[in-house]
Amino acid sequence: MSARVAVSQSVLSWALQRSERTYEEALTKYPHLGDWMDGRIQPTLRDLEKFAVFTHTSLGALIMPEPPDETLPIADMRTRESAVIERPSGNLLDTIDRYQQFQDWYHDYALEQGAEKLPFLGSVNGDADPRRVARDVRSLLQLELLEAKAPDQWRRRLVSVLEDAGVLVMMSGIVGANTQRPLSTDEFRGFSLYDDIAPLIFVNLAREPYSAQNFTLVHEFAHLLLGHSALSGGDKTLGGSGEEAWCNRVAAFVLLPDEALQAFDTATTVRDYRAVAHRFGVSAEVALHRLHGAHRIDEGHYCALLEAVRADYGGEKRSSGGGNYYNTLTARLGRSFATAVITSTLEGRTGFTESFRMIGTHKRDVFDKLAKHLQVV
Repeated sequence: MSARVAVSQSVLSWALQRSERTYEEALTKYPHLGDWMDGRIQPTLRDLEKFAVFTHTSLGALIMPEPPDETLPIADMRTRESAVIERPSGNLLDTIDRYQQFQDWYHDYALEQGAEKLPFLGSVNGDADPRRVARDVRSLLQLELLEAKAPDQWRRRLVSVLEDAGVLVMMSGIVGANTQRPLSTDEFRGFSLYDDIAPLIFVNLAREPYSAQNFTLVHEFAHLLLGHSALSGGDKTLGGSGEEAWCNRVAAFVLLPDEALQAFDTATTVRDYRAVAHRFGVSAEVALHRLHGAHRIDEGHYCALLEAVRADYGGEKRSSGGGNYYNTLTARLGRSFATAVITSTLEGRTGFTESFRMIGTHKRDVFDKLAKHLQVV
C-alpha cells in the first residue's frame, strides 16, 4: 500500500496560486484534490510528487503545515498606479533564483581569472544629475548618436557594449527552458543583480517591443550605477521622484540625448514620431516624454499624440520569440556566462553534469553545438 502524506488546505491553495494554476485545471489531473483539501483523503507520496511538479513547487514545501513566507530577495521598484505590486509569482521568484545562481557561479569563475571590481559600479548616487550621468554612460558604452538603426539592431548593440563593459546580460520570456511557464511583463520588465565582479541585468522578453527592451537594458544599468539590485516594472514616465524615476530619466537621456531631439522637428503624425524614434531604438512614447520635458512640443499636442501612441501600442515591432535555437539559448544564458561555462567545462574545472544543468540540457550534442555557436571551439 502506498504511503500517504498529510497536507494542509492552505499549502495546497498556496501552491496553486503560486503556480498560477486554477483549481479547475488541477482537478482535471487530480480528481481527489477536493478530498485532499477537505482532509477526507490524504494523497500518496507519488501523487504529491506529481503535484509538486505540476505546481512548480518543492515537495518539502507541500508537506509544511503552513505556506512558506516567500519574499523578493531584491528591492521591489515595480509600481502600478503608484502602488507596489503585492505577492510575487512563482515564475518571478524562480527566475530570480535561477539567475542569482548563475551570478554566483560566474563571480567565482571571474575571480579565478583575476577579475577586479568594475569601477563604474556604485559610482553615482541618486542626487546626481541624470543628464550628466547619461553623458557618462554614453561615453562609457561608446554609443554613437545618429545611426539609422532599427530598435532590434539597437538591442544587439546595447547588449554587446554592456557585455564588453563587464555586465552579464540575460534575456528570456520563460522560466528556464520551460515554454509552459511564460513570464509576464504585467508583473515585471526586468531586474538588476548587483555584484562587484559579476553585475547582472535580466530583461523579460515576453514579446515586448524591442524599444521597450532597450529602455529596460539601460534602466537596469542605471540601478547598477547606483550600486543596487532592483526589480523594475514598466512605467516609463520621466517625472516623479525616487530611484525608479531617476533610472527612467537616465535611460531616456542615454537613448535620446538633447542633441537628438531636433530630428523630430519635422514629425507631425504618430507614424512620423514612431519612425524617428525607432532610429534611436526608443518608443514613440519615450520620445514624446523627452520632447515635452525639453519644451519642444506644447501641452495640447503632447497629450493628443501620447493618447494616440498608447492606443496604437500594437504598432510597435515586437520580438517574435522564435528564430535560431542557439541564438535564443545564448540570449537566455548571456554570451559571457555561456562562454565561461563552456570554457570551464572543456578545461576540466566544471563537471559536465553541472554544466548541463546550467545550460538546461541533458544532451552532449547541445553542449557541443553551443560551443561551436559561441566559437569557443
